[in-house]
Amino acid sequence: MAKKETSEKKTEVKVKKEKSQSQEKKEKETKVKKEKKEEKSESKAKKESKDKETQKKESEDKVKSKKDQKSEKEKKSDEKTKYKHKEAKENESKTEKKEKKIQYNEKEDKWGGKVIGKDSKGRTIYEGPRGGHYYINEHGNKTYIKKDKE
Repeated sequence: MAKKETSEKKTEVKVKKEKSQSQEKKEKETKVKKEKKEEKSESKAKKESKDKETQKKESEDKVKSKKDQKSEKEKKSDEKTKYKHKEAKENESKTEKKEKKIQYNEKEDKWGGKVIGKDSKGRTIYEGPRGGHYYINEHGNKTYIKKDKE
């Protein structure tokens, strides 16, 4: 019987060891699970903070881009007004030139030539200060007439 008791004690000790080992395993597993949960929560917190930072940056970028767009729009409008002013000046100068041409065509041209008549093509012929004859071509330049053709 002593053998049975010792064998029973041995089996009890084995069972206790197995139980303690299984408990230790469970405790380790729970610790690992807790650590993983903590890591996950930390990583989530980091991600959230990064997301918040990126959202802030994006919103700042959007605000900057809107400001840039406004400034670009202002620049474009300034350029347009400058262009319009240039066009207006050019138009004024063109009308002044036309008015001047009309004034010159009556008795003398802008170079001081006197009107002496018209040729067969209807162009007005002028006499220059040194006696040469010329007409004003379509580009507004003087074109001298050779003496042979007069």
